[in-house]
This record gives sequence, C-alpha cells and structure tokens, in this order.
Amino acid sequence: MKRLAISTLVIGLTIAASAMMFAAPASAHEARTVNGYHWLVGFGDEPTYVGFKNFVQLFLSAPDGSIVNNIGNKLHVTVETGSASKKLSLVPSFDADSGLGTKGEFDAFFIPTAPGPYTFHFTGNLGGPVDQSFTSGPDTFATVEDPSTIQFPTVVPTTTEISQKLDREIPRLTTSIASVSTHADDSGSKATTALIVGIAGVIVGLAGLGFGIRANRKRA
Repeated sequence: MKRLAISTLVIGLTIAASAMMFAAPASAHEARTVNGYHWLVGFGDEPTYVGFKNFVQLFLSAPDGSIVNNIGNKLHVTVETGSASKKLSLVPSFDADSGLGTKGEFDAFFIPTAPGPYTFHFTGNLGGPVDQSFTSGPDTFATVEDPSTIQFPTVVPTTTEISQKLDREIPRLTTSIASVSTHADDSGSKATTALIVGIAGVIVGLAGLGFGIRANRKRA
C-alpha cells in the first residue's frame, strides 16, 4: 500500500510539472489554436527592454496534446515594429544530446532597438498553411520598454541614442572643421590641428562608450 501511495504521488507530481511547463508563461503569452495545434507566443524575457538580447518564444503541442519537439523548416517568424521587419529562423530550445532546454519550445533571437509594440508574424505549414500574427499589448505579451525607466543611479544612453547623437553632430562638426581650415593661416595651423584632434577624440569617445555599453549588456 505504501509503494502504491508513493507511485501515485510521483505520477501526480509529474503531471503537475508537465502542466506547469506550459501554464507558467501563459500570463505573459498569447494562446491560440492553429490547425489543431496549441500555440503559446511571447517574448522569452519579460519585462523587455531596448538594447538587451531577447527572443521570440513559441511553445507548441500537437492536436492530441503531445509536445512537439521538431518542426524542421516548417515555420518561420518575421519580427515587425513600425515599418521595419526582419525574418528569423526558429530553433528548438531542447537539445537531445545534452538534455538541456525545454521540450516543445522554439526560439528566434534578436535585440530590440526601439521601444513600443512588436508583432511576431508566423508563416509556413504545420498541420496546414500558417499565416498568424501575434502583437504585444496589455492582453497578450510585453511591449518593449525604454531601459531608462529602471536604471539606477545613472541613466545610461542606449547605443541607438548614441548613434543618433553622432548622426546629428558629425555634419555640424565637419562644417566647423572645414570653416576653420579655410580661414586659418599658417600661424593658426597648429590651433586648427588641435581642434580637429579634439573633435575626433570626442567622436571616438562617444563611439567607445557605445561599444562599452553594448559589451556590458551582452555579459549581463
């Protein structure tokens, strides 16, 4: 009787764990049935912030309720925001050789570089033609946020903000250099050279800051 009770307990815990695998992300994912298959779609890491590596996360189970472990090249996902889009391949989370990862999970990695809502547009064929779009929002999954809202104690500019700053400043600085070079005589050549070197240093410093921030975020 004791052995039977233990076996019953183990089976119950196994069933509960299997249910939790798909139930856990449901609060931040959108559930949908497509051609009989059960889908859960959302961002892999939430909250989701600009400039930090993230991924499209898809959980799949077959019409009979079994977990789907292999989709081959049957599905692709295009990430869309505003007028921009990028097609990505889905890779399985689970590695049969090591046993690591999650069965039934497929991911497509990218780094969001703009805040706002994102759409994951799936195309291909799984149990029939697939043309499904999942858009982030209050009733589905997280939108991408500006990381400054959680930075402390110093708000650090994103690489996008640094790039935009350089795009604005470089033409102005180039014009200034050309103007100084035109009006400088021989006696002012040293001052001109110093000015150019100083400006170049500022630009290189800003670019270096951007690469440093990006490297730190990758290590994080």
